[in-house]
Amino acid sequence: MQTDPGPWQRYQQLYQHCVSQADTSAEALYKSAIQLSKQREALDTAVTYDSISQPIHQLPASLWRIEVLLYLAGCYQLHPLNRRLLLLAGCCSALVSAVQTEPLPYPALTAAKQLKALPQAASVVKVLSGCYATERKQAQWQQTLISLLLTQSEYLSNRSAWQGQIATRLMLSQSDYELDILHQLLQQPVTELTPQPDTFAHLLQHSRFNELRYYDNQALAHYLTISPERSAPLLALASQLNRQQQSVQSVKLAIGIIGRDALPAALAQAELQHYLSALRHPWQEVFSQFCHVLAQALQLFMPKLQSTDSRLLALCCCAPLWLNPLYQRTALVNRSATGYQSLFNPALNCASETYLSQLIELLQLYQLDHYSAAVTAWLQPSTGQRLTAVAVNLQLAWHSSLVLYCAASAQSFNALLSKTTTAGNTAVAADVWLQQLIQRSQCYYPISLKL
Repeated sequence: MQTDPGPWQRYQQLYQHCVSQADTSAEALYKSAIQLSKQREALDTAVTYDSISQPIHQLPASLWRIEVLLYLAGCYQLHPLNRRLLLLAGCCSALVSAVQTEPLPYPALTAAKQLKALPQAASVVKVLSGCYATERKQAQWQQTLISLLLTQSEYLSNRSAWQGQIATRLMLSQSDYELDILHQLLQQPVTELTPQPDTFAHLLQHSRFNELRYYDNQALAHYLTISPERSAPLLALASQLNRQQQSVQSVKLAIGIIGRDALPAALAQAELQHYLSALRHPWQEVFSQFCHVLAQALQLFMPKLQSTDSRLLALCCCAPLWLNPLYQRTALVNRSATGYQSLFNPALNCASETYLSQLIELLQLYQLDHYSAAVTAWLQPSTGQRLTAVAVNLQLAWHSSLVLYCAASAQSFNALLSKTTTAGNTAVAADVWLQQLIQRSQCYYPISLKL
């Protein structure tokens, strides 16, 4: 590793000072961890590793654990807010471990116990408390990504037996989460520990949609053939569209089945779907299933809409779900005194400050500008505003999807249905519409998350 020794020496000096202060009180531990995490963040642009299994020898074991943690955060492209939260939790655990004379078996839980009484540390305590899921026999749908990453950093921080520790964890693990992470470490142990780019801005800047949509069939087939990850969505779509319902493996045949008219929307969907899949989000299957339901609902309420257009519009509406930092640190299901409750709430995402702007940018990128007014009227309604048929049907599709997939209240759906005639016969009861949506979508709700 080649870097200026000055900043790293100051970082280690701060670490030693923090260790001396951390054992005095919960407030001192939390304050020291904040100082240490901020100092480590400031070093990111100067650090490159040839391999995460070849550590910086002069670093204490507790600080090397932080390096493993940052490596894992980079592997899974954590949102910057979640990355900072994870780094802070890791520093809390590292400091608690460092002040002990004997090794702690579960330092994260010890840190959580010490910080539990601090209201300002509630988010960090939640991360720390979620660690060691396998040992605690915690169900997969109760696990969160960032707690699992912190757990792995503590298991794999013994520099002398990296490969052996991975093999041990592979044998002991009962979590798809953990297995995915461990396989990642085995297959791709080289990285740069630098801040992750703004992935959404990266998509907008590097999109090839407006170039590819003008390719002729031969040039497009060549491009997709050498990009199997981008051709997969088109092959899947063609497999669904062909009359025999047979699996299509030829890109050239897929282009012919989809047709030139529907091809631009299919290419846009393939690009956006590839981008979202590359984020390796643990909620991928949940988001994808909700997107499928929404696409079917759009076709139900807007029957003139082509299937490729409904899929693309639905994916644009759902894409901000992947970008929201909430779900990277949230378990799939919460257990309360009244039973189990899903924590998937797309309606909450719509109320966020970034949702509408991200959706508008996607609509503009993929030539769906004509929906911008409708989504704005949906998300930012004005008093006395008369909704267009497109806006009404878009809302009907959204609310019916929430009722079906998220067990949301049907009140908004019923109220909207009673005010419009654009969706069909208003005398038809809402449950009949929902029954049709059930039949069309054949949806299911994944309860096992994977990376």
